[in-house]
Amino acid sequence: MASSDSGGLIIFGIIILLIIGLFAYSYLNQRRIANKQKALMKAFRASPDIVKDKPIFIQGQAQAPDMILPTTGEHVAYYGMFVLSKETAVTDTRSNISLDINGIPLGTNRSHINSVQGFHFFETSGDFTVASGSAYYFVRPSGILAYFKKGSDMVSGFVGGQLKNAGMPDGVFQDAMTFTNAQVALRMFCEFNAPLVEDHSRRFSHPSFTKTNTTQRTSITIVTATARIDSRVQNYMAGYNLPQGISDLITKRGFTLAEKDEVIVVEVFIPLNREVFVFGTFDGDRSIIYADPDVQLLVSYTDPETL
Repeated sequence: MASSDSGGLIIFGIIILLIIGLFAYSYLNQRRIANKQKALMKAFRASPDIVKDKPIFIQGQAQAPDMILPTTGEHVAYYGMFVLSKETAVTDTRSNISLDINGIPLGTNRSHINSVQGFHFFETSGDFTVASGSAYYFVRPSGILAYFKKGSDMVSGFVGGQLKNAGMPDGVFQDAMTFTNAQVALRMFCEFNAPLVEDHSRRFSHPSFTKTNTTQRTSITIVTATARIDSRVQNYMAGYNLPQGISDLITKRGFTLAEKDEVIVVEVFIPLNREVFVFGTFDGDRSIIYADPDVQLLVSYTDPETL
């Protein structure tokens, strides 16, 4: 991830930091929001009136759709899945030509991406329904993802063209944005947390006195994942135990795996017919949505009012 100038691969990291920074306030403000949510849940229980654009708090079974989890074949009502190669590498060529004629600097100091190896992307089953008593509701986590995507588009839009001109495949850039947005969105939705441990290295080669090839390689480890719903980390190896469902997702995005390439899958999911608590805003038409920064939208196996 590089720009068309001498910033090399730094600009992509800056974009990610800006995106995260846009929503850092929600983390710092989390205790206040949690207390506000509990007060609203308590108020709803005392007077369970279901009114458009007002908070709603239900308990029921996640009954649909009947989705097949790509990793294990389990039947689930919802899943969010992060798929990433254990190693990624970006190689760029930097041209450094500096001439000075009569005190006037001439020449270039530019970089261009030659290759991107590895991948990381997010996949989700989408919205799902919960039956509560004789009623059912559509739970819309897609709305949280859309909210954060709108924010990241504002930050990353002005450099998207630069990255593309520098050789960054547009699909890789978009996958990276979605991957980052999803981490923030699922933190809100189900308290998802899966710390990444990264090991970076850099290698230089000099094909000529004016050009330098730089390969930046990253190895990633994820030890554990936690959430208010089911969560786990699974490690696979191509040609050995990689599930066909994950292989298909990787192929669909245009990536290829060599034998013994390692793949990490982090997933959060709700088994079909699992009892859940849902808190959010009622849209007036059977849906529970994200519409308010204090109410938010959350799902949990445990009564969140007691946490």
